[in-house]
Amino acid sequence: MRFSITYQVSEMPTHYRMKIYSLIKEAVKRGAPDYYLKIFEEQRKEIKPLCFGTYLKEFKIEDKKIHLKEITITISSTMEFAIHAFNGFRELHSYEIEGVELKQTKIQLLKEADIVSGEVYFTTISPILIENRMGKPLSPAHPEYENELNYYANLQLKQMAGRELYKPIRFTPIKMKKTVIKESNQLFRQTHNEESLFYTAYRGDFKLQGHPEDLKILYQFGLGKRTAYFGLLEYRREGA
Repeated sequence: MRFSITYQVSEMPTHYRMKIYSLIKEAVKRGAPDYYLKIFEEQRKEIKPLCFGTYLKEFKIEDKKIHLKEITITISSTMEFAIHAFNGFRELHSYEIEGVELKQTKIQLLKEADIVSGEVYFTTISPILIENRMGKPLSPAHPEYENELNYYANLQLKQMAGRELYKPIRFTPIKMKKTVIKESNQLFRQTHNEESLFYTAYRGDFKLQGHPEDLKILYQFGLGKRTAYFGLLEYRREGA
């Protein structure tokens, strides 16, 4: 299930993604407290059944702040998670991030693509993060990129479908661009000298080939590493 929420807001920190993740968690908590405890407390180390991306309208970055008109959050998740989050967001008419108020202006269900073939063209809503086992980011041109992508895809399938990939995923970049994501949280600041985490990810257009059922799962729950924040895909078309 896929839906979006739009908030009017004038200013946000550059490390806003984890703040938005906290907003999503708050919505789930309001919609279903017991489910929140299960997903975010009891199963805190497991891959979460959601992926989200953001769109910032008319934004401008100045120092450590982003000035903008509004933010739209797109969430793709299981039906159960989406129902609880959607109900919670209907109560979250306003929310505060670092002293700045977000005012909700729209919440809507989105149409999902029904993937039926083994070749699908996508574009990113949130950039794809692929790192090797030592935590080094890889570009789509790297010879190990596809192997590592399959590693993360297998983890996703095991968590969300209880199985491995039916067949390996083939990744063909079409027009991809590097983007460096700046993030921070309280635990990181307490244990490191630096204020921020930096992730090197890639956004743009690409083609995936694989089993249709595998591609459906990756479309719904994200592609790559840290798929709560990264790897949300938008369907373009199928076939050659």
